[in-house]
Amino acid sequence: MRIRSLEVGLETISRYQVGDDVHLPKDKGLRPVFLPVSQPLDDVLKRPSLDERLPALLQPEFLDPDLLEPSTLADIRLQAQELIAACASRESGARRELLARAAGCLEDENSLDEEVRRSLAALLRG
Repeated sequence: MRIRSLEVGLETISRYQVGDDVHLPKDKGLRPVFLPVSQPLDDVLKRPSLDERLPALLQPEFLDPDLLEPSTLADIRLQAQELIAACASRESGARRELLARAAGCLEDENSLDEEVRRSLAALLRG
């Protein structure tokens, strides 16, 4: 078995004339080069997977760090309960019942929060 050389290509130019060179027209410059814009291409070609999209849909883009303080969270819960109870009084039928149940859940949370505060105050008093 005989193995040929891997170098296959142009070795020499046997007939070379000056007229064979390709020149640009003298009166026109170069054409503008087409460069694709990467952002629209990435939007089409690199679609995020479901695992990448779900957290973006579930997590807010801006989260105020003050919301994590217990007193702020309790105040927001109280305001939400009052707002939902006010909406329930204006509605009728199934919507009224649903909003009343939501207000009741928040009221239970608020009462539990108050109970935790009283118990913690009693523990700290000794």
